[in-house]
Amino acid sequence: MVFIVVVMGLLIGTLVTHLAEAVLGRRRLARPMCPYCTAPYSPLQWSATLALLTGQRRCQQCQKTFRWPRLIGELLVAVVWGVLVWRYGLSWRVGYGMLGLLPLAMIMVTDLEAKRVPNVITLPSIAVMLVLGTLFGPALPNLQGWGWKMTPLGALTAFAALRLLVWLGVAVFGEGALGEGDITLATYVGAMVGFPLVLEALLLAFLLGGVGAAVVLVSRRGSLQTAIPYGPYIILGGALTLIYSVEMLGWLLK
Repeated sequence: MVFIVVVMGLLIGTLVTHLAEAVLGRRRLARPMCPYCTAPYSPLQWSATLALLTGQRRCQQCQKTFRWPRLIGELLVAVVWGVLVWRYGLSWRVGYGMLGLLPLAMIMVTDLEAKRVPNVITLPSIAVMLVLGTLFGPALPNLQGWGWKMTPLGALTAFAALRLLVWLGVAVFGEGALGEGDITLATYVGAMVGFPLVLEALLLAFLLGGVGAAVVLVSRRGSLQTAIPYGPYIILGGALTLIYSVEMLGWLLK
């Protein structure tokens, strides 16, 4: 069952990553094509994972390789879906969490490719998650008891925390330290996992972001002024909270 879910995750992840690229290019979703020369991809190149496994990473016309964020977006969906089913089995709550991950996979692609978190993805996703979360609780697979306030409180907490960080970042490092898109992305994650687990998701995002920044500095590929996409760390924090949720909160409080 886990294998089937992983394969489904790759298929859905492929669709989601192409949709994300269509949003970036402000075009309709159509047959996958090379972003450099617009030559149509062969069927095995539609999925970045299959293209990599079959040695067809390069466009047949311009010989440029596919964009790596596509592969990361596909694997994010496949891996997280597989782990959720492996840990919790199949239930409507697991399916709820799996669907909640899809906007995050799209934003992973857009932020890594163009350092953009499009409002056309985040704002409708926040609205839908606020409604669903108020009616059914946060999108956590092992949620036991919940109240309708958990989702709006989670969204509000994330919004306030990132708004404060944006103000501080601009004051200390100048424009570009954190962006408005990071605020809306964190707000969606807060709505998805609810309160108080939004605190766990944000803490994980900050820790992962610190590690990422340290790697950039140690590898001498950047400086304190280097703009690093922060969205992927918020996404990873949300994904880890989705998987481990209450368990990880217990570890952090020990």
